[in-house]
Amino acid sequence: MKDEQNQWHDTVMRAIQLLIICVLPIAAAAVLAAEPVVVVVDESGAVIESASVDVSLRSGVVQVQASAGGYYDAVHTFLASRFESDSNLRITLVERTADRRLLVFAGDAMLARRYFSPRAGEPVLVREDKVLEDGAALLKTIRPYIDLADYASVNVETQLADGTLKDKLPKSVAFYSPPEFAHVLRDAGFDYAALGNNHTWDYQREGLNPTLKALQSAGLDYSGAGFDEASARAPANVAINGTPFAFLSYVGWAGTFEPSQVADGNKGGAALGGSQQFREDLSAIPADVVSTVQYHSGIEYAARPAGSERLRLRQAIDFGADIALGHHPHVLQGFEIYRGRLIAYSLGNFLFDQYIYGTQMGMLLYVWMDGDHLHRAEVVPVDVNGYVPTPATGQFAYTVLNRLARLSRPFGTCLRDNGAHATIEPCPSDASSRSQLVDIGGIEPTLNPVHLSALGLRPTESVAVKSETHMYRIGVDMLRRGDFETVGLFGTYDRTWITDTGAEIVTGASQLLEVNVPAGDTVRTGMKVFDRVFTPSAATTLRGRIKTNADVNVRVVLQRRRPDEPFSEALERGSIRYVGGARLKAGGWRDFAIDFDQPRLSTRGVRLLIDIRDTSGDGALVELDDFAWIEWQTPWLLGSGAPTQAEFGTHVQFSPNP
Repeated sequence: MKDEQNQWHDTVMRAIQLLIICVLPIAAAAVLAAEPVVVVVDESGAVIESASVDVSLRSGVVQVQASAGGYYDAVHTFLASRFESDSNLRITLVERTADRRLLVFAGDAMLARRYFSPRAGEPVLVREDKVLEDGAALLKTIRPYIDLADYASVNVETQLADGTLKDKLPKSVAFYSPPEFAHVLRDAGFDYAALGNNHTWDYQREGLNPTLKALQSAGLDYSGAGFDEASARAPANVAINGTPFAFLSYVGWAGTFEPSQVADGNKGGAALGGSQQFREDLSAIPADVVSTVQYHSGIEYAARPAGSERLRLRQAIDFGADIALGHHPHVLQGFEIYRGRLIAYSLGNFLFDQYIYGTQMGMLLYVWMDGDHLHRAEVVPVDVNGYVPTPATGQFAYTVLNRLARLSRPFGTCLRDNGAHATIEPCPSDASSRSQLVDIGGIEPTLNPVHLSALGLRPTESVAVKSETHMYRIGVDMLRRGDFETVGLFGTYDRTWITDTGAEIVTGASQLLEVNVPAGDTVRTGMKVFDRVFTPSAATTLRGRIKTNADVNVRVVLQRRRPDEPFSEALERGSIRYVGGARLKAGGWRDFAIDFDQPRLSTRGVRLLIDIRDTSGDGALVELDDFAWIEWQTPWLLGSGAPTQAEFGTHVQFSPNP
């Protein structure tokens, strides 16, 4: 297989092999099958000869810690298989200077609902009498990344209170977290809580009063909410190693209910943000103070910022903000370098209990500021795995970085690989011509979709195809966990696959889904819940591998949830459409691919279910692996003798030219 891949992509592989090589001491907690060279360089690309590297192996995950005197430390995490397959890994360290400060920003965080009362059959993550202990465990694996910051920020999208709150706003979703949550965040390395959001006034003054007391008790700075408009809009003024910063936080709408969720005059609530407020508040900040605006707005689950959100965040920069950040969509959106300043349109979830698959892609955002000048920005891909934020690895990390690169490019902003992370920078003038080339030449490619990582391609660059003999199309995987390699990482519990019906995820040469089907019986597996992040009427393909030791009938169905349908009712009785299947004889691994379209209308969520029926009469053991539910970003494109248009994606599929 490797020889075939090299034939496909000699050009790409040769480019990868041109990396600077410098052998550094590696201390591993366990012996790896292979030890790649870890190259530590400065921002100019020069090798840092004094750098030290520590490599630790734990349950299939490799964590690399790089450090050097006079530089900020770095932490990168990889699947062991990725670590061993790369002959050289290059990690860039950022120099410490007198006026340079590293800020770290995280997205939406809460500690309520399913953390304490999960769905049936799932483990409790936080016990009511062990909040500090269990909360620390939730953030244990991500804490080393936060500890690197000079100052770290998180959007606290919840009130904090003991007992039972009663003064609830007339809204559909309201919740609160225990006051110990403030100490959990502080102990994990956070310094500041953004409160300008649509849950900071859920139980009005009754909830905000203990919230502010809890934050103050934990020593967390905050802004974005108050008992009147003036206090809600006031910035958090802090000195970070002697440099003055102002942190502003706002929500973008008042709500359609009364009383509203925003502060107005002498009424308390979240700070309402908009053009007028941004102009007034930013103009009041002295010129020598570095200002950051966080704006909770936009459309939930949308891939791109709403027009109003993009306008407001750009205006924040126009009116003097040095950094402008968005959240509320619960999914990742792109970056923009605007007038030399950084805009991140949505940070996504950080510590949140949403089971929706698309909301499990997260990030930490590193921003190095030289006074009010943006020196460097870097994204750390995060996997909110079973409601727990962990470093993203493998194909999941690939999808996170690919999504951010794809959504940033239209704003003239590009991502560049840095170890397991990616830097954020303005696109060069020739960005459209710097795509990775796939030249299939005389190779007869498989008709099944192929993950681009298997071809040695990077997630942060678009792909152009050169072929005179084949059409092609490029798509994005909606499952992201179909190789099962992230299941159970860092001690997390999988909430994505049905495993209580005779199916279980097992570890062998790799992790896979194993289904034991009793004689003459049927076992159902597939997605445990619905995903709301999909494109209506999009062309999709379900691809995977299957192996069975007896004759079986495999049936794949698409289930949808209607907009007005309760979640539990949809899981039990939601409408089902057959999309494909086959009768299989006992045999070894075989590939399959099923093409079908997403629902057009009246659908709130979708999921795929797989029914496996034993037809041998003796029972069957069926193994499934390497699933991908690919939503195609392009139609079939005609190949040509020259590279065709560049596209972003995680998968490519080929078909002979008609």
